[in-house]
Amino acid sequence: MMKDQETETSRSTDDQKSPQFISRSVEVIDLEEPPVDDPEVLPAAEPLVQEELQTQVHDAPVRLTEGETSPLTIQLDRNQVNMRPEDDICCRYAIGRKLGQGGFGAVYEGTRLADGQKVAVKFIQKTKHMECISIPDHPEPLPKEVALTILANKGPSMDIIKLLDWQDQQDFYVMVLERFSHCMDVFDFVGRNGGSIDERFARLIMWSATLAADACCRRGVYHGDIKLENLLINFKKLDVKLIDFGCGDLLTESAYTSYSGTVRYCPPEYRMKGEFHGKPATVWSLGILLFRMLCGNFPDSFDFYRINMNSWYKPDLTEDCCDLICSLLQQNPEHRLDLSRIVQHKWF
Repeated sequence: MMKDQETETSRSTDDQKSPQFISRSVEVIDLEEPPVDDPEVLPAAEPLVQEELQTQVHDAPVRLTEGETSPLTIQLDRNQVNMRPEDDICCRYAIGRKLGQGGFGAVYEGTRLADGQKVAVKFIQKTKHMECISIPDHPEPLPKEVALTILANKGPSMDIIKLLDWQDQQDFYVMVLERFSHCMDVFDFVGRNGGSIDERFARLIMWSATLAADACCRRGVYHGDIKLENLLINFKKLDVKLIDFGCGDLLTESAYTSYSGTVRYCPPEYRMKGEFHGKPATVWSLGILLFRMLCGNFPDSFDFYRINMNSWYKPDLTEDCCDLICSLLQQNPEHRLDLSRIVQHKWF
């Protein structure tokens, strides 16, 4: 589990300084609490050292050259017969292997032909219910995911994926995002290390996830789906980035009355009242994230009872860590730690 390495990082967002140490989700339909006796636990695995991770996770070479296309871009080309080749965003990139697929699109490796920069090319299928929104500096409404990613990138942040380019096509829109080598999502990172990680690595991931979430909110963006699968970690430099704004929305003062994120991260106020506010819901999702990374499963009803009573603990976790989990996962959103104060907690 890379226990022999101490990590030193130095990073900042708009107004935060780092500590010295160191597919689109389906909409919620069934919001019943999962059975207590059926926790979601990853199968046990042998812990991997950093060298093993480097040999098992790598970037496959880009196999397509200029003029060649993937099956998905072939479909796009067929639907865009009136677009000149020099105007087609796909002609500016060599598209490689598929990195992932969701219900409405797919992500491919890519290389920018002009300078060889590695990118991730995301194709999102349009639907009749696709929402477009207006944001400053853009005269026409943009697809919501594109607009939210642009807003989240307003200002410096090393913890949020960068949107490099995008294009609206007939049946799809295409997003070109930064891609870095030697990375995997945190779900796979945790799974490859036995299903849970120690506080050292959880602290680093939690620090970046919290800074990213806070930066999003300060820029008017509610991410809506902060979870292990939507965080990428570079396991050489231990950089962490928040990705995928497909379930997000503009941050509002008023309550949201629908939830499109992942069921396990759904805040209890939505289950009980049918509405929630963006910042407290974000704090809740960060609490679930931290619990899941450290415990290897999601909290059950008894965990939530003890957390709400501020009496939850786990013998192999520090007192400060348990205190933070209790502060984030309070059932009453007004009792949760404020998003902007999380990184000030003594656990960090």
